[in-house]
This record gives sequence, structure tokens and C-alpha cells, in this order.
Amino acid sequence: MFSLTDPDRIRALLTGVGFAGVDVQRVVAPGKWGADAADAAAFLLDSGPGRHLLSQVGPQQQAEARRALTAALRRHEADGAVWLRSGSWLVTAVRGGAGGR
Repeated sequence: MFSLTDPDRIRALLTGVGFAGVDVQRVVAPGKWGADAADAAAFLLDSGPGRHLLSQVGPQQQAEARRALTAALRRHEADGAVWLRSGSWLVTAVRGGAGGR
């Protein structure tokens, strides 16, 4: 999930398999993470990293973590959703070889 977080690694991988003109631009936009704080917390904690972290503690600590995350996400509720700043990489490159396409 996080193997491509480093722009230099992205560039190295793509140039290593024959792409040229690799450009990596950061894109940031509001992202809808759930209908409300409880929904967003469930999404985050039921994802791979969230499940892994919760598996390291007992049921009581899991419930406590869920309550704390839900409470923290409440301040991001607006217009019927939880909105958090989301970031991605916009990657462009030109394939090598004949014609360059």
C-alpha cells in the first residue's frame, strides 16, 4: 500500500523498466472518508494498516482506540461527510522503444 510513497523510488522503477521523461507531481485535494466520524473511523481501522495495529492490542484497547479516533474525526465532519486532506502522486512518463508511445 505504501511502497510507492517516495517519488525517487517511482522514478527509479519507471526508468529501470524503460520509461523516459518520468515526472512525479504531488496532488492534494479534500477527500471524503466516510458519512460521519464513526463511518470514517471504521473505514480507517478496518483497512490493512488499521487492522494490523489493532491486532497488536486486546479488545478493550481496540474499543478505546476506535472511540478516540471517532472523537478526533468529529471535527472534520461537514456537509454529511468526513473530509480530510488527501494526497497522491500524479505520475507521467513516456514509454521507450519505437515511436515512444
